[in-house]
Amino acid sequence: MFGTNDPADRYQAAAKQLTKAEAAHRANLDRLYAAPEARNAAQITPLRRDCERTERVLQDALKAAHEAHRAYWAQRRDELRDELKRIALVLAEYNALARLAGDTSPHPAQRHLQSLEIDGITAENYLADGVLGEDSGIPQEAPDSALLEDELGAWRPF
Repeated sequence: MFGTNDPADRYQAAAKQLTKAEAAHRANLDRLYAAPEARNAAQITPLRRDCERTERVLQDALKAAHEAHRAYWAQRRDELRDELKRIALVLAEYNALARLAGDTSPHPAQRHLQSLEIDGITAENYLADGVLGEDSGIPQEAPDSALLEDELGAWRPF
């Protein structure tokens, strides 16, 4: 995609491309909006084509940034799989020890995890703290383009 296999590098490159694409599209839109005021009607059709082209480039850049963002977070998630296996063994051991201690409930470890969730150990709270992106510089929020959202198709004739 961007010459690297590291998802963080791919995201950074995609975000940079998104910024460049937004700047190019903004410049083209500004030229298009200025053409009627400058009484430069002959330039309007070529400027519209330029805006159409840069809008497509911007859409592609946004899509690439989204894909790189998701790939980064998917890799971070997948890195925890071995730890999840270890946790599954700990949970099974906890359940076994609970049974030996006389607990006859079907999943004592699950009950304990649910009480921890009630105490506030949840994905929502973890995400709200914003700590996941601190070490990598990759934001938790997916990339977006206000310019594309606000000006989509603005180059089309009325």
